[in-house]
Amino acid sequence: MIIKDKIWDQIVIDDDLAVKIIKDKDYQRLKDISQCGVFKHSFLFDTEFSRYEHSIGVYYLLKKFGAKKDECIAGLLHDISHGAFSHVLDLIFINDGNEGFADSILYEKISNSHIEKLLKENGYSLDKVINNKKHRILDQELPDIAADRIDYTLRDPLGMNVQLARKIINSLKIVKGEFVFDNSFVANLFAQQYYILNNEFWSSSFWTVNHKILAQIIKHSIEKGYIEKEDLFSLNDNQITKIIEEKKDKEISKLIQKIKNLNCNKIKIIKKGEEYDYYWKKKNRFVDPKILIGKKIKKLSAINPEWKLKLEHFKKHPYFEYRVKLR
Repeated sequence: MIIKDKIWDQIVIDDDLAVKIIKDKDYQRLKDISQCGVFKHSFLFDTEFSRYEHSIGVYYLLKKFGAKKDECIAGLLHDISHGAFSHVLDLIFINDGNEGFADSILYEKISNSHIEKLLKENGYSLDKVINNKKHRILDQELPDIAADRIDYTLRDPLGMNVQLARKIINSLKIVKGEFVFDNSFVANLFAQQYYILNNEFWSSSFWTVNHKILAQIIKHSIEKGYIEKEDLFSLNDNQITKIIEEKKDKEISKLIQKIKNLNCNKIKIIKKGEEYDYYWKKKNRFVDPKILIGKKIKKLSAINPEWKLKLEHFKKHPYFEYRVKLR
């Protein structure tokens, strides 16, 4: 199987199990699950990318950097539990700023799908693939980097730059089972890219409000019986949007209009204690890449004083708290 990719060009999938998983209907659904939870009325980007593209990209990186087969399969499956509109569902099911709802149901979703049968037929237990803490090339706690974090950072439409992506990948290697850069300048480039995306996009007040309004639309649709909670995990973004729009609900129409009219000038940040329209505690993201200098591995913050100060701020403020009034 050959997959054309926006960032990594042609991705060759020559593992039979991986091919079977990708062709499975539950996996194909990810093609229409937005990575960022974009509602079609937002018109935020000329290009967007899906959980499918990202998951294939993570698989590619794992294989390229020599991860074992079970870790590669784990990378392929790591986002399969995402529902329609991705992290917007965190606001519906947990609403604590951690963005961890999809991860919390990953085991359950795979165990109730045909994909678990495919794993067993190929000699893999679900525990070995999903609950393996040794998958350090796939995932690491912040502020370290791993395949998942690398792919979504370089693939993000706000900062997508194929040349930068290739430059970064060519400067990475695996040392002691995890990613390190062999070039401090490129490590800094990646860290800056991540920092900008976090502040201007992932954790921005504009994006926060956009997701909040979309969550209102979904909640209202569930309360009215237009959709069931289970539909969010069996249908994709486009199918859910179509169902909602066909109801021609006045409340939903008002909320959609809010999203259409939304811009940064209409968002006013309110101080604690004042009346607000929307509140959200949002995870603050920050990376501190490891760099191979001679025979020693050092963090970027250890050789860059400016980055050390930013990291200290990040540790003191693990969440953004937004109180917003719409003008």
